[in-house]
Amino acid sequence: RCVVLVLGMCLAALGIALITNADMGTTPITSLPLAVNAVYPLSVGTYTVLLNALFVLLEKVILGPHFSRANVLQLPPVFLFGFFIDMWMHLSGGILLLPYAERLCILAAGIVVLAFGILLQVACNLVVQPGEGIVLALAFRTRRNFGNLKVMVDAGMVASAALLGLICLGHIVGIREGTLLSASLSGFCIRGIGALLHRLCPRLFHPVGQRS
Repeated sequence: RCVVLVLGMCLAALGIALITNADMGTTPITSLPLAVNAVYPLSVGTYTVLLNALFVLLEKVILGPHFSRANVLQLPPVFLFGFFIDMWMHLSGGILLLPYAERLCILAAGIVVLAFGILLQVACNLVVQPGEGIVLALAFRTRRNFGNLKVMVDAGMVASAALLGLICLGHIVGIREGTLLSASLSGFCIRGIGALLHRLCPRLFHPVGQRS
């Protein structure tokens, strides 16, 4: 299960790098790290780690006495995830030089790879990513639907990234058609690939939204 988790993070990071380096925007969850990196250059992976650490801290504030060791365990895998993002961002940097049509195909491939990586992380059933953990914490406290809150959190990330870019750089960074496509198509890919994998290996891959 640990091997599956690491493989899932590696593939999810590859998907994020392909989407980002296609230069048509990035995923909602990566939009703020990419914008901050454009203002204060370190690396997208570094800011992803810092953002996820902030999510875990916010979970502590939101959950209060209900905050548990399971919440803390969300954080260690994020360091490896940040490393994977920076590695794939570097290795796939040449995508930026390709024509638009080819980059559009790579964007589509990145969405599929990201969906597969997310499914592997879910299948291992070890830890929840802080990006989902913060939504679960909000759902627990507010008793509102997880899916609706997830959309609100993602929208807040994109809005914050756009605002930061406008204030600090005078233009929006990393929010384009690829952001909309990744946000709207990732869910469909996760459900579609998940259903296919469930047929091939029902003991490992459960229908999306169900756990044994």
